[in-house]
Amino acid sequence: MTTPIPQNFVQTIAKQRNVTDAELETVFMALDGQSTATIATKLGISDIAVRKRLGEVYKKFQIGGNGPGKLSELRHQLLFSYHTDQGTKDFNPQGKGSLFKMAILSEGFANGHRQQDWGQAPDVSVFYGRTEELTTLKQWIVSDNCRLIALLGLAGSGKTTLSVQLAKQVQNEFDFVIWRSLRSTPTPSDFLAGLIQLFYNQQKSDVPIDLNGQISRLVEELRKHRCLVILDDFEAVLRPEELAGHYREGYEGYRDLIVRLCEVNHNSCLVLVSSEEPTELGLLAGEKVRSLKPAISEEIAREIFQEKGLSPQNQELEILLSRYGGNLLALKIVATTINEFFEGNVLKLLEATALFIEEHISNLLAQQFDRMSSSEQDIAYWIAIAQSPISLATLRQQMLVNSSLSDLLKNLDSLGRRSLIYKISEGGETVFMLQPLIVQYVTDRLVEQIRVEVLETVKTQGIERMRLLNTHNLSISIAKGKGNKGEPSSSILALVKNRLQVLFVKTTGSEEPLNILKKVASELEEKSILEVGYARENLAQIISEIQR
Repeated sequence: MTTPIPQNFVQTIAKQRNVTDAELETVFMALDGQSTATIATKLGISDIAVRKRLGEVYKKFQIGGNGPGKLSELRHQLLFSYHTDQGTKDFNPQGKGSLFKMAILSEGFANGHRQQDWGQAPDVSVFYGRTEELTTLKQWIVSDNCRLIALLGLAGSGKTTLSVQLAKQVQNEFDFVIWRSLRSTPTPSDFLAGLIQLFYNQQKSDVPIDLNGQISRLVEELRKHRCLVILDDFEAVLRPEELAGHYREGYEGYRDLIVRLCEVNHNSCLVLVSSEEPTELGLLAGEKVRSLKPAISEEIAREIFQEKGLSPQNQELEILLSRYGGNLLALKIVATTINEFFEGNVLKLLEATALFIEEHISNLLAQQFDRMSSSEQDIAYWIAIAQSPISLATLRQQMLVNSSLSDLLKNLDSLGRRSLIYKISEGGETVFMLQPLIVQYVTDRLVEQIRVEVLETVKTQGIERMRLLNTHNLSISIAKGKGNKGEPSSSILALVKNRLQVLFVKTTGSEEPLNILKKVASELEEKSILEVGYARENLAQIISEIQR
């Protein structure tokens, strides 16, 4: 079953997004299924120009990410707009422009066939391992009839790919398989209206206006038909810069949806794919509500490297897994880097750098970090400074702001729901550690911020613009031999010195900045820690490090 959309309807929507005529011509051909090379030939332009035009269209429709999923998401947005238009008024096309068709459901439900709308689901033609996890998830869905399953973990851990493979393997168990990404943050009402419409096989339906009515209508459909609904990028509807799991203003309807689907009886299953766990899942967890954090095994890592023609030794693979914390995307990038810059020699990369973070990975980590609250970021800095697992007692002792135990535990719990932190037992007590890639990213960010604060101190000859130098004690950064195998460690102070090397190089005429720092430090000698925090101690340590 296909849904024809009048060309002039698409033109109207595109013009509202400031899409140019050239971009529109290109996107029409892409939506028609023509390849980039074919489009380039027909338009007499280069492949790069075609990709650039399509990229501009995706930006104007606020479609991010990489890969073929962007075109699928554009199709879905256009189709959703058309359904919304039809649901509110009779759309009567003006003119006889050519039509293009977008498949929404494979067959009509009235004919008794299963129906599928894969939306923006990525291609999974290449899939690594995950046998145990797939077996567990299929057991939960098919045998245990779970109403909700959450796949949680850092960006790049393979959650989305795993969920697609899972859906492919269990699709015959369901009347409907529906895939949606929340990356474009549709409102709960818009999302539910579009979802409900799918059950009516392109026929007009009176969708309730109020949110509660929409959820009730969806529950009715999930009872009538056995459905698998996958919601990817769920973190997009959660609020950034606060503790994890709270909804953006106006998006609380998603929480109401989740709670209702978890609590009422039905034979369908909702799969949430998210880098951040909604707060309500902890309370709802039980027989019918479960979560899983995909882990990368040695088997998966070996398959990734073998695909690139690499055969790392067991010890090399162990070090790679330890350094990159099982991040599938990072391992793929590392494998490519070894081929391109280290002649396919894994050992050469391990010897050249403790941890390699490519720009794309860095951007993903920055997005994760920027979603954290300021109090979570401060805790992340403390753990990065320690360069080893840190206990709850040490955190409370070191932090100048006398936070209550309750607040500290809330922040640690929030970091855990973001999959950024994990707990281990050491010496009879619980200690906390950041994921390896996060440690490296946070360390780099911390050192750069401290460098900026030192330069501001030299410029202003005061501590007014200090923040991290006031709040965090850099002297605990000496590693205690508990780091990852085969990795040299450097204190935060040493890393700061390296960043300041150009400014404080020991040559004639370059001692003025150092003298300014000494002057500022001397003025702090009589002040208490309550007045200046760790600024006095940190400046003394930095001066000592520079003078070595």
